[in-house]
Amino acid sequence: MLRPRSIQELEPVKEFSGDHIQLSINLLRQLQLARAEQVEQLATIECKTFDEYRARRGKIEGLDIAINFCKEQQSKLGA
Repeated sequence: MLRPRSIQELEPVKEFSGDHIQLSINLLRQLQLARAEQVEQLATIECKTFDEYRARRGKIEGLDIAINFCKEQQSKLGA
């Protein structure tokens, strides 16, 4: 059987060691920065419609959810 040149791995299964804790720390910092920017925008601009306000508020809520997921993963990786 011929293999494409791009495939280098001969083992069908390779052990997965998991993500490094620094990955979740860096991601958490980026999410917190993005959240701070969204909060700043919401506080300083005037939304033209209530739908615009809800959309901006929804982004902040979504970032809060992602931040909580990162914190959960940090606690699991740190344990």
